Amino acid sequence: MSDNTHANGKPAGNFKAMALRRMSGTDFLALGSDKIVFVKPVAAEGSQAYGVYSASGEELGWAESFELAEATAFKNDFAVATLH
Repeated sequence: MSDNTHANGKPAGNFKAMALRRMSGTDFLALGSDKIVFVKPVAAEGSQAYGVYSASGEELGWAESFELAEATAFKNDFAVATLH
């Protein structure tokens, strides 16, 4: 048995990392895009608001506060990233 195999003869290693290395650039860019939204300050109807955007940059909506934008995203099973 070498250092690169398990006792069962299968290759050792991080299979997730190996799968990521084989992904196309397009697939890698799309990874997680259906699970992440970005929230950033915007002007909406003449006042400060918080825009909610998909990972691809599409505006999904806005909220009057960051907390409301974040809570709405979580309620819809999205992870939130902030943009400044």
